[in-house]
Amino acid sequence: MNLVLRYIPLGLLALLLCLLLRRRTYKVFPCFFVYVAFAVAAGVARFVVHNHHDVFYVTFWLTDAGYALLGALAMYELLRKVLRDLADIWWTHLIFPAVVAMGVGLSIWRIYVVPPQVHGRLLLLIVTGEIAVRFVQILVFVGLVAFIAFFRFRWRQHPLGIAAGFGFYSTVALLSTIKFSDFGTGFTFLWGVISLVAYSVTVLIWIGFFSVPQMEEPPPDPELVARYIAVLEQYLGVLRRNR
Repeated sequence: MNLVLRYIPLGLLALLLCLLLRRRTYKVFPCFFVYVAFAVAAGVARFVVHNHHDVFYVTFWLTDAGYALLGALAMYELLRKVLRDLADIWWTHLIFPAVVAMGVGLSIWRIYVVPPQVHGRLLLLIVTGEIAVRFVQILVFVGLVAFIAFFRFRWRQHPLGIAAGFGFYSTVALLSTIKFSDFGTGFTFLWGVISLVAYSVTVLIWIGFFSVPQMEEPPPDPELVARYIAVLEQYLGVLRRNR
């Protein structure tokens, strides 16, 4: 693949980083800002060492681990921002651990069904974590869409944009990984093209959302929240009694 085309996402990420600095997003979404800054630094590092196979190999996997860790922190930050008005409800603090547990479970199941073609426990751990984070990002995006639709919030909110980017890329990455497992090395080139295009689209999604100033969203209607929490607690009570 042409080296210039391969690093198109790096140029888009640099543009996004400038936009985030202009919007002072680091004050509102510090974890996401650090993720983007890290992505730019990681892209530059990979570009610098791309002609040195062994160094590139180590750099690639180390930065991949960084992507996974910071991506998970960005998801935690999103849920904390979205649920800040519901912080008094005790079970809202269990949502992110539950989502992480689901992501890890799905990742372990996926690796058990189709073992990744990597050597060494460290690389296996990194791949397992990456897949778990992708599942977490998809689950958070779906839940955030439902939350915004449920409380009738505006759809141009920055948390939705962040989640949409991560959710889109994670979905494409998981599907392309499945195809890579099915077709083997013959799918390598197409897999690389799909990943490149998907991540470029992801960064464009983020640029699109952050190019428009965010209006302050009013908190959810307390009566509506109380009503649906009561219904949810009734269902939880029924489940506990039927154990």
